[in-house]
Amino acid sequence: MKLFYETRSENLFIGGMTGYPFPLHVHEIVELACVLHGEVSMQIDGQAYELYPGDIAIAFPLTPHSFDRLSPDASGLAAFFLTDTFPQFTGTFLSALPETPVLRGDRVNADARLAIDRLVNDPEGDASPSRLAFLHLLIANVLSQLRFRSTDGCNEQGLTYRVFKYIFDHACEDITLDSAARGLGISQSHLSHLFSQRFHINFRRFVNAIRIDRAKMLMRDPRMTLTSICYSCGYENIRTFRRAFVRETGALPSEYQLRQRETGGPDSAEPPASESFTNPVRRS
Repeated sequence: MKLFYETRSENLFIGGMTGYPFPLHVHEIVELACVLHGEVSMQIDGQAYELYPGDIAIAFPLTPHSFDRLSPDASGLAAFFLTDTFPQFTGTFLSALPETPVLRGDRVNADARLAIDRLVNDPEGDASPSRLAFLHLLIANVLSQLRFRSTDGCNEQGLTYRVFKYIFDHACEDITLDSAARGLGISQSHLSHLFSQRFHINFRRFVNAIRIDRAKMLMRDPRMTLTSICYSCGYENIRTFRRAFVRETGALPSEYQLRQRETGGPDSAEPPASESFTNPVRRS
């Protein structure tokens, strides 16, 4: 299954879980899914999980995951948030991975169930104090029930995390497959095998997707020119930047920047999912 880098327009989302399959992807935020009805098949960090009502799955930052199958009656709660939304958990999110990223319903305690109920039925906005408090309560209870391993480990899951973190940290530099392999302390052939055989994506295309996402963020700053954005994101010249930007978004950088500044937010006219590497659209 081909992996892609997902760009999300919001840093915090609390709402309904996606009601349809969603392909293998990775992003820089935490994603939590709680099944309330039906059945859901997920893949998280290369492992398959069957989720039933009451089960909770959590995907840490830079962890590949997908929704492979949902029964017709499947529904649930979804939450996306930055690692520093709750500072006391930031260290866990950035330095560890769950041994099993699924908490079964029979281990979800009364406090967590109360939090889920309030998050599902409370009509306030995502960032309201009450919703943040209940999300905090839910996350605290989930994390307290999981066992963790360090991301510094040499197992395949730990290596996957280190690969993505290295690329996210260095994407806007003069990064190549060879320099990334040396920085990670692995062979170039091993890294190439990960991308081609496990992730089924081109290394350079993945780096470009991250660069363009950073460029789109910088375009929100009226002080930034396209030339400065181009160089800040690791491109040697404006022509290469323009070509990469069009390939990822379907729009010229100047057009996209103008729409960003006119609307004051993320552009809503990106190409449909079949044409975009970085951002197939989903409701959750």
